[in-house]
Amino acid sequence: MELTTFFANLFIYTFSIFAGILLSFKLLWPKIESYMLRTSSLNRSKAFLRENLQLTYTAYERLLLFTLRIEPYQLMLRMHNPNQSVSEFRQALIQEIENEYQHNFTQQLYVSSVAWHTINELKKNTISLLKNSSDGLPKEATLDNYISVVLKHMKELEPNPYEDAQKILKRELSI
Repeated sequence: MELTTFFANLFIYTFSIFAGILLSFKLLWPKIESYMLRTSSLNRSKAFLRENLQLTYTAYERLLLFTLRIEPYQLMLRMHNPNQSVSEFRQALIQEIENEYQHNFTQQLYVSSVAWHTINELKKNTISLLKNSSDGLPKEATLDNYISVVLKHMKELEPNPYEDAQKILKRELSI
């Protein structure tokens, strides 16, 4: 009889301990689960912010490069082809600006509206400069004449719009 009492008590204690553990688990699990979900959500948020910050930096870098690539001196140096006429050269320059712009168009998602407006204005003004520079040239003007007129107009621009655009982009990136 002592043996049956021993096993009955053992069963009661074991069952009580098991029931206590199960009840504790049932009471604590929602808190544990909530904590794990919050931690997971925070980690995802941090990863998203880190990824978004990287995209923002990349966008500003690309737009800084864009301002350099469409600057007339750099553009004409890169695109110079002595076998082209002035109108062909001008059209090639404008097409290159449009290509660069299209290549960087999606960067507006990651930069401020001020920065994107600055880039748009810079593009439009550069194209206008290239178009208007050939207006006063005689029909027999050489490519070198056209280049010198464009560079002369560039020297007259105060302040330099390309440097100003770069300053705006750099200032926004440092904020």
